[in-house]
Amino acid sequence: MRLAIVARSAKLVIISLLIAAPPSVGLAQQAKDDPAAAKGKASKPEIISGVIVKAEKVAKEQLPQSKSDKAKADPVLFRLSVNTNAVWRDWVRDQAQVRDEGPAKKDAEKGANSIATKGQPVDENSLVVIEVLATTKIETRFRAPTDETSLGETSPDKVKSEEGAKSTEPPAKKPVRFRAEDLQPGLFVEAEGGKSGTKDEDAAAVITVIRPIRVVEPATRVEPAPKS
Repeated sequence: MRLAIVARSAKLVIISLLIAAPPSVGLAQQAKDDPAAAKGKASKPEIISGVIVKAEKVAKEQLPQSKSDKAKADPVLFRLSVNTNAVWRDWVRDQAQVRDEGPAKKDAEKGANSIATKGQPVDENSLVVIEVLATTKIETRFRAPTDETSLGETSPDKVKSEEGAKSTEPPAKKPVRFRAEDLQPGLFVEAEGGKSGTKDEDAAAVITVIRPIRVVEPATRVEPAPKS
């Protein structure tokens, strides 16, 4: 399931943005709101996508203090607030570039100033809290601005246009790669929830940062007009 589903729950997490922000829900609650789960059927891991609007580093005192505590649950390193109203087709309009060499901080700052990040409303049905654990897998993928559905490519030089053509521009020598500490406001991400029924069900098993690559296609050759 992609993007947000309507979530109304008494379990609310209060998020503080620059001003007081509306309540939000976690990945686990979204999975519980899945129609399949309501019918007693096994639901797939919840997948949400959107733009990070807030990243919180968890205080040290909230981390496990002993080996026995660590065995009970993986420590939460970060909490991300993702606005699922900010969809790919809107966010990518002023973000796509021919190559992306980073750095990660620069990419996040550019995304934070995008029209979609600033313009899309944040409400209780669109704001989702994602917990990043020490075991959460962080991936970097690349896809064309017109590609709204695929997970993307592992390398920018593999990105193709709608017509299937690869870019004529040389690929970046060292494409940007994101780590957990690089997850900052402005980045477009997809997050897959953890196993339901566990202590970590509000955490993400995988977070993928998706970068938009503009494909420069070969110029179409124009044949000269025949001489009369």
